[in-house]
Amino acid sequence: MSRDWEPVGRSLQALTLRCRELGGAPDPAWLALPVRELAMALRMAEAVERLPCDALMRAHVHGGGIGQPTTRQSYFCAIRCLCALDTLGIIHAEMDDRPLYSEPPAEWTDDQLLEWLLVSNWQQRHDTWLKLAAFSAATGLGFYSG
Repeated sequence: MSRDWEPVGRSLQALTLRCRELGGAPDPAWLALPVRELAMALRMAEAVERLPCDALMRAHVHGGGIGQPTTRQSYFCAIRCLCALDTLGIIHAEMDDRPLYSEPPAEWTDDQLLEWLLVSNWQQRHDTWLKLAAFSAATGLGFYSG
């Protein structure tokens, strides 16, 4: 693979840390819930925050920084970043020296790739990642990191 993925990975790692610094953690009220209810609460909260988080991610990618998200938005943005990092790793998966997944278009800039990873990719993978986040919150094991 000819693309240098390191700058994109570093950007995602830095954004994950920034989201955590801004309070990205599960809502304490969720932690007393049974796992099934916690998972539903998490899915509902993410659905409410999805469009604002899309806007935060786009603003960050286009040079505006992440701004001042709520604690809940910081949490969901951090999960998106971890999902994006996981996807970046999947892009590199190979078998018999052949890629298992197609690479994003070579003409995409790093910003376009980041936006795809943080917004469009999330739309495809959010269900799995919300289940992982619910398990993580329920067990106290911390963020799932791929």
